[in-house]
Amino acid sequence: MESGNFSSSFLGLKQALAMVAPTREFVIQFAQEQSWTVRAKTVERVATLYVEGAFEDASLQAALDLFHLAIYDSEPLVRRVLAESIKHARALPRDIVRTIAQDIPEVSAPFLAASPLLGDDELLSIARGGATVQRAAIACRPSLSARVANVLFGRAAVA
Repeated sequence: MESGNFSSSFLGLKQALAMVAPTREFVIQFAQEQSWTVRAKTVERVATLYVEGAFEDASLQAALDLFHLAIYDSEPLVRRVLAESIKHARALPRDIVRTIAQDIPEVSAPFLAASPLLGDDELLSIARGGATVQRAAIACRPSLSARVANVLFGRAAVA
């Protein structure tokens, strides 16, 4: 990759971030970005603003489109930044919630520990078959149902 292409790409994303509200073109530019660090910084900024409720209408849809791309990013650190940045969101499409929760432990752990969007069925599934890191993250949640706690702590299963 030529350094000129990286510089112009990076500057383009920086300028778009400065405008705050993502657009369809911004999402396309994100998808074409080759630098995982630029993608991670972009995801962090957009996700933080999303959680703060800064977007409406087209900008909101563009942010969700960006999240849909980010959950399949080949770089786990980009996905981890997304999980960290949206773990306190009050609303997200279910496919994003499920995909992050079922990602590799290094990505899913912060989301499993904090997201209010995860229900007992999702937590139970991961508590039964997830990695130790994922189970520990679930155990760190501020509150757990008896069903989830019983599975995590090896007590008799409660239906």
